[in-house]
Amino acid sequence: MKTNEFSLLGTELGLTAYGATLCGVVDGWPLTLWNNNVNHVHLIVDRKRDSALVKQINAVLKTWGGKINSWVGNMLVITAASKKKAQGSASTYIQFCVYALGHAGLHPLETCPYCGGGNCDAAALTGKGYRPVHYRCLQAEAGKAHNKADINRENGSYLLGVLGALIGMLVGTIPTFLTVVYLEMEYSILFALIPICAYFGYKLFRGKMNKAALIVSILMAVLGVFILNFEYIVFSIMREYGFSFSEALSFVPDLLRDGEIWAAIAADSLQEFFFSALGVVIAWGLISRTASGAAANADAALRLAQPYGQRAAAPAADQAGAE
Repeated sequence: MKTNEFSLLGTELGLTAYGATLCGVVDGWPLTLWNNNVNHVHLIVDRKRDSALVKQINAVLKTWGGKINSWVGNMLVITAASKKKAQGSASTYIQFCVYALGHAGLHPLETCPYCGGGNCDAAALTGKGYRPVHYRCLQAEAGKAHNKADINRENGSYLLGVLGALIGMLVGTIPTFLTVVYLEMEYSILFALIPICAYFGYKLFRGKMNKAALIVSILMAVLGVFILNFEYIVFSIMREYGFSFSEALSFVPDLLRDGEIWAAIAADSLQEFFFSALGVVIAWGLISRTASGAAANADAALRLAQPYGQRAAAPAADQAGAE
């Protein structure tokens, strides 16, 4: 779905955008929509997978060309309506989906993922989807995340982090180098290890876990590719001329001053940089789960939270009392 269409869908359903997702409550159901090829609808239901219910719900959804895509644990995922069988707008189909679930006897899982208690008063985006929670638990989790991030900021060191990343980067080049030396093969996927190992080195040496960790990982990914190519050159000199390591190493300063060598390495490293970039993406996923990333996610969860259950019913109750 195009970005503007997806945004319009969110407006029609009263959902809030968060990255490539929309989340909120539709007809009493907290849900998350992912803007992919089929616009999956993610819901947390109060029952585990039931084959009989799957058949029953799919029989209803198929009238629109939709179906249950997966049901793992309490997470249920429904695909979008097909263009041929769609009987209305995308927003109408989402409402039809939650109606079909309710008609089959399913309800949102109203157990707080943080304390395990019931009577949730808010709906919020957690690691397991948009679901009912206790607002006080959400605030407590945000407080814990910020405390950990503050501790890291106070005790972390950029200098030690960079040193650890450099050591980790060098370790990350070893598997690729050994496969070239002993197997005479180069597996490009192994280049993804360079930024990943750099990240773990940065973390192990207690570098500050913020955006600097990602920047250092990117720099080490680039540096690691060039270092690995120079390792190849030194090894080739040793093998071709029978030099010792120290003798071959003595040629490196001259090579570093040769612009043509750098240009040749850059030209031959495009594929290697691609797989290094893959490693950077993986490293970023790891960084986002660190204290700083957890604090940012907790803040986002608070921003996206909305009244549910007790809190949602409170205004209506107040109005009735006023009357």
